[in-house]
Amino acid sequence: MLEFFAEGPTSAFGVFQDYYVNEKFQGRVSNATISLIGVLNSSCMAILGVVSGKLCERFGYRIVPLCGVFMLSLGYFLASFASEPWHLLLTQGVLCGVGAALTFLPAAVIPSQWFERRRGLATGTVNLGIGVGGIAWTQFNHLLIKRISVAWVLRLTSIIVLALCTVSLLLIKTFQSTPVQQRPNLQSLRNRNLLTFMAASFFTGISSLVPFFYLPGYAKDIGISSSGGALITSIANVASLTGRLAATVFSDYCGPVVILLGAYVLTSSSILLIWTATHNFSGTMAFGIVFGLGYGAIFTQTSAFVAKFFGVDALPVFVGLYYTVSGFGYLFGPPIAGVLLEKTRSWGSPYIGLKLYCGVPMVIALIAIVAVKVNMRKSAA
Repeated sequence: MLEFFAEGPTSAFGVFQDYYVNEKFQGRVSNATISLIGVLNSSCMAILGVVSGKLCERFGYRIVPLCGVFMLSLGYFLASFASEPWHLLLTQGVLCGVGAALTFLPAAVIPSQWFERRRGLATGTVNLGIGVGGIAWTQFNHLLIKRISVAWVLRLTSIIVLALCTVSLLLIKTFQSTPVQQRPNLQSLRNRNLLTFMAASFFTGISSLVPFFYLPGYAKDIGISSSGGALITSIANVASLTGRLAATVFSDYCGPVVILLGAYVLTSSSILLIWTATHNFSGTMAFGIVFGLGYGAIFTQTSAFVAKFFGVDALPVFVGLYYTVSGFGYLFGPPIAGVLLEKTRSWGSPYIGLKLYCGVPMVIALIAIVAVKVNMRKSAA
């Protein structure tokens, strides 16, 4: 539930972006500017992961997320009264992002405290909330923005988040009954495999949000209706959910590195081989499905990877570190993609600059994961 409400709306931000650019602030702002709202949300959530982890260690896994839920709900509520883009940057962007950072970490960390043999299955199951959230929030936003206005959609979101996340937090129970300040071995930060994995996280952050932010607008630009664009985004989230399920099932048998390798192959090939070559509904749908499968698999394995190589005690700090690094990648993703979109419109192929900018960092991330796999094999030998 926490993953559903903290991260699910980020996957559906493309619906808001299309509305803000083409209706609410039409002619006043660019895609790059509006994308900063979603990017600030995701980046704050990710970059503050380490801070959230330390706060949870110090004050417990219930008090800190409760504060986060309040901030998340308040951010959506205040955003409903926004009349200028910078109002949304501060509310739906920063305030919601900080609230999400304090909210989502318990859901990412606590399952790994309770499970050892099926840790990948446990963490992957929890992470399904993001995929389900992306599906639900995309359709929720698309259907209701036209019927009751974006302001009331944001207010309803605020009420739902406050009520249901509070109930969810009351049900959370950590493996340790009291907060204990763990001291993970910081020498692990010098580990070559960890550094390479963090590099992959950074480049993944650059690419991962671009399709979800720009697919609705791209669909409209190539002649697909707004409903069709929302459908493609929803199907991409369904595929993400399927990818999470598949990764969850096979993680404990194949290992997180193998799953990650396959996921990066799917995402990078979907962008550079499918998306760059297609300009119609069926091709864009195919891209959404393949990209979603790989994207979903990537983000189910973080906690299992950290727990396997660095121990359960290191989970709050190192999982937070992973999200922090990816958060810096987010800052270089959709905003720069939006600038490239405007600069390369005359190149002939729709969105080609944006597509290449999305695909190349994912290939670099794939190379980094391959390097981790090769290093691990050498170490084992």
